[in-house]
Amino acid sequence: ERRRRKQKILGECVMYYGAYGANLNKDNMAVRCPKAQPMISFMLEGFRLVFNGVADIVKDKDAQVPIGLWKITKECEKALDRFEGYPYLYKKIKVDLDIPGVNGKVMIYVMRNKGVALPAAHYFNTIAQGYEDFGLDTDYLNWAVHEADQMQKNKLDVFRKVGS
Repeated sequence: ERRRRKQKILGECVMYYGAYGANLNKDNMAVRCPKAQPMISFMLEGFRLVFNGVADIVKDKDAQVPIGLWKITKECEKALDRFEGYPYLYKKIKVDLDIPGVNGKVMIYVMRNKGVALPAAHYFNTIAQGYEDFGLDTDYLNWAVHEADQMQKNKLDVFRKVGS
């Protein structure tokens, strides 16, 4: 049996948390979770970034999504649960990390109800700052907004045709 070493931040047990939306923003996380420590960024295979008014990821075997990795305490997790509307709006999944020097699982929030809707401008800008904070490629972020915009336009076209 393999024993797991528990890491600690200021004497508290920690876990890994993977952010892809508003929690990439380091200034916001400093307020929300003062003990959270940003680590590295990585690409999570098999998922795609989408917008349902807020950021979400959906399974897509041919895609990948940039993730900012945080070390968080149990106290941080509780604060994030409140912010993310867990367990009602978001649920948690655990994904195995395959990153040199980082072992274990990473906790990630995913939306319970799937859909497509454009994000508010200030929310998008918060995420864009987070992408900059972690040095992530904004093409993934811009493509997700583009897809949401196109899907909303397509829905409007269908409604216009049905209503004619």
